Amino acid sequence: MTEVLGVSVGASAVRMARPDLRLHTSGERELDFHNDTVDAHFDRAEDVAAESIGVVLSQNNGERHVEATGVAYRDQQQFGDIQQAMMEQRLYNYRLVPEARAALAYLEASGEIGNFSTIALYDLGSSGLTISVVDRASGDVLLAERTTDISGSDFDRLICDNQLAKQGVDLDNAVGIAEFTTRCRIAKEQLSTSGAVCLPGDSGVILISRESFEALVTVPIEYSARLVRDVITRSPQRVDALFLVGGGARIPLVEAILRSWTGLPVVTPADPEAVAAKGAALLATPVNNAPAPSSPLRSAPSPAQAAAGATALTGAPDWLSPEPVDRSVTSKRKIRGAALVAGGLAAVAAVGLTLGYGGSEDSTSAPADSEQTLTTQAPSTTRAVPTTTVAAPPPPVTTTVAPAPVAPAPAETYEAPQYDDPAPAPAPAPAPLIPGLPDFQLPQIQLPPPPVFELPRF
Repeated sequence: MTEVLGVSVGASAVRMARPDLRLHTSGERELDFHNDTVDAHFDRAEDVAAESIGVVLSQNNGERHVEATGVAYRDQQQFGDIQQAMMEQRLYNYRLVPEARAALAYLEASGEIGNFSTIALYDLGSSGLTISVVDRASGDVLLAERTTDISGSDFDRLICDNQLAKQGVDLDNAVGIAEFTTRCRIAKEQLSTSGAVCLPGDSGVILISRESFEALVTVPIEYSARLVRDVITRSPQRVDALFLVGGGARIPLVEAILRSWTGLPVVTPADPEAVAAKGAALLATPVNNAPAPSSPLRSAPSPAQAAAGATALTGAPDWLSPEPVDRSVTSKRKIRGAALVAGGLAAVAAVGLTLGYGGSEDSTSAPADSEQTLTTQAPSTTRAVPTTTVAAPPPPVTTTVAPAPVAPAPAETYEAPQYDDPAPAPAPAPAPLIPGLPDFQLPQIQLPPPPVFELPRF
């Protein structure tokens, strides 16, 4: 007798299912499954799944023989991890199927999908929540979103923190914490069917009611309901019903909140945590003489892909290449800065000379003329720079106008006074020229002769 094996790989458990077609009392065949669960809390789930499949296949004897194996995977990362683990166990006769497609296959076979054409899957497991919109006719996943903000492990920690706070116990022993957390997970699972749970243990007694548990998890469940409503709103097709799968679907509060928040029919199949494994068994087909598959996440790139990658790196986009610098603008700024500094010095010198010697109106206009002369330059043009070659623009051309020569002032003649007193002091020498400023001279100032005093004669 040949059999098929379906496997789903969760973060905390590996579930295996074998379909068993029994003859119903009415003469029709009834679909039933033999389910097994392997704990994977302390080992990598993909390795546990590969080892468990190897053990089941090694037990093929007599009339019972596993002909095909189907393994459901969550995402592309887990796809590669499962392939790697199966190659390490030298197992090649298996099929990898997406979890959403496996769940749809089981719902079709069990008849629980009814007349709904487009469904949404709410898969709440120990590691996170996956929301998928699936088209029944084609089996395609139209939209999917996953979050780790809500998970079954978070519910376990909420119970653990609540019980430790009530008992006032501080568990600093790793073994004690692991044992206490495991019993909290068991308490959570029992609260799906019981009103209260009491679990004694070495690290303390866990005593919690369903009302207390629901008060702890109401906020995260409502958060997940908002995510479901957002995915349904963005779906390209109208969603007809919401199906709850995964271990978290057994919590009664989850179904109640989702029904009130979405307004859709909410269906929880029997054994929701085993739906993916059962669907994988229905989709399993034998693979004879199959070579060792290579994981797309671990395979080396081909030479063509490597060449394409090198081309992509050399041809960097425009926003990644360095922005060309307009050197003409930089030169303009430097020349203008020098002109402003020279103009400032000229203005300061003119003011000082005016205050010291009482310069005329013509001397005050010289700094303005000198500033205009220093800032005179030819306009520069900037051409568009290609993306591949950056050409430096030509340096700016500056024109310096030489100052006009200043004619020397005519020499003044000195006439001696008509009295015999000493001659007056000579006129002061002209002011020295300041380097860097235009050549100009202050007019010579003739001081009046000193008054003559005659002493009285006695």
